[in-house]
Amino acid sequence: MTIESQLIAPSPVDALLSKLEEPRIVAALNDLLDHADLLAILLVGLNGLVRRGEVIGEAFADAVSELRGAASGASTSWEAVDLPKLASSLATLSSAVADATPALETLLRSDLTDPRVVRVISGVARALLQGAEQEKAEPLKPTGVFSLLRALKDEDVARGLGFLIHVARAFGRELKSP
Repeated sequence: MTIESQLIAPSPVDALLSKLEEPRIVAALNDLLDHADLLAILLVGLNGLVRRGEVIGEAFADAVSELRGAASGASTSWEAVDLPKLASSLATLSSAVADATPALETLLRSDLTDPRVVRVISGVARALLQGAEQEKAEPLKPTGVFSLLRALKDEDVARGLGFLIHVARAFGRELKSP
């Protein structure tokens, strides 16, 4: 290579500088720098994974061996299963699930799956059971308005009615909204 061709040919540094002028490359480098801490954590994790690769491989091989052993030993337990009946049940259930899919999807996307709602409904269910058991053990027969007013002095009754009043207000607001 002649000196002139070396002067004219782009060097690796020139190629790097040319790439650093591309906005797409600059944006990608900025993203990398913004996530440098995450990259460092990933590198440490990968390093640990590579170092423990042999141990992980042995554990995986042991798990596969155990599964093979369980599968070969499980053949006797499958003899008790009525496979045609099981297949028929699965066909019936899959049809019912397919029919109920729109309702199930709506249910799963609703607020009913909110853990807070589940906690409230669970509390109401416990209260229903306790109330039913208590009613069976000691039936109450309020004889008039005054006996109802006396019941309001009970803290638990007042708290329960307060809860119901808040629910009624919120439900009324929900009914107003389109």
